[in-house]
Amino acid sequence: MKKSQIAWMSCLLVLGTALFCAWAGQDAFVYDDHGKRDPVWPLVSSTGSIINYDKEFQAGDLKIEGIILGVNGQNLAVINGQIVKKGDLLGSLAIAEIGKNMVILKQGEQTFELKLNKEE
Repeated sequence: MKKSQIAWMSCLLVLGTALFCAWAGQDAFVYDDHGKRDPVWPLVSSTGSIINYDKEFQAGDLKIEGIILGVNGQNLAVINGQIVKKGDLLGSLAIAEIGKNMVILKQGEQTFELKLNKEE
């Protein structure tokens, strides 16, 4: 092949690539999260606490699904499918205390108590 043919083919290849990229960029992909957390967002903060992206919780919306009693009062609770510990946030509600059968939540000056419903 001659140098002029190689140069001409290279030019066409570059032009074709540029046109393809311009065409492909017109229909940019937009992720539809269907109301769920974006899967690339982290689940745990740098301090080790669970990050909750849902900001609009009401105390009445929350249900304790289980409590795990830990050593030295380091208890965990499962609330609405999320594992939480003292100090974690569920929206604007802070976990103030986790006891044997209840969880105390605080929102500003207000205090809410969630009780564990035992199945019979």
